[in-house]
Amino acid sequence: MTVEELSARTGVSVRNIRAYQTAGLMPPPRLQGRLGLYDAEHQGKLELIRDLRQQGFRLEAIKGMLEKTPEGAWGEYSLISELFSTTFFTVEAPKRKGINEMAANWDTKATPEQKERLARNGLYRPVGEDEVEMLSPALERIGIQLAELNVPLDTVLDLQDELIKHTRAIAKAYVEQLFLELLKAITSSQPASSDKGSPAAKLAPDPNVVGAMKGLFERLRPLAIGSVSAAFPVVLQQEFDRAIQKQQKKRS
Repeated sequence: MTVEELSARTGVSVRNIRAYQTAGLMPPPRLQGRLGLYDAEHQGKLELIRDLRQQGFRLEAIKGMLEKTPEGAWGEYSLISELFSTTFFTVEAPKRKGINEMAANWDTKATPEQKERLARNGLYRPVGEDEVEMLSPALERIGIQLAELNVPLDTVLDLQDELIKHTRAIAKAYVEQLFLELLKAITSSQPASSDKGSPAAKLAPDPNVVGAMKGLFERLRPLAIGSVSAAFPVVLQQEFDRAIQKQQKKRS
């Protein structure tokens, strides 16, 4: 297919397709004279990039993921991304709220710098000039309670940034060492399609494989989330004890 046809099938603009090629995320098309032609592998890879971008991943992060994805598996991984997309691991429904309405809990208005921090940290999706979609409303409820304890807004944002930084590292380890490895094992066991000439056949995994993926991930999801909840109180106590001991040594 031409780049225009690829764009129409995936909903990705021609400009972005070429930008992804320049960034090394997609291989160049096969040339037929001066005409560049794309195939089902290009489409599957582009759909995966598109889905990851919609979930908030930056190009550098996507490039790292693609480098670890087996060649020829782009179609399967795109469908997997669709199956386990924006809500599979979440436990709350997103909630819209004005940024200044959130800042009002601290009896102030949000500064441009604070608004930028919210837009950058990944837990708040901007939907307007002064409105965001909170991907974890529970964190806002915690923030309100911290405001009631007179914890400054900037301190709350600092803590939130640290929380995101470290939980993202944990999530990345789970994804790369557990979920992707299991996906590779499951998809590699899928028999090859007999209809090799059909792009649709190349992109459609066996229903039994899809069922196995969903069943396995349904069991793994609470284990991954629960492990963080289980470990954090222990580590919090250890860090508190270390901090107290350090202060005692300073006084002595």
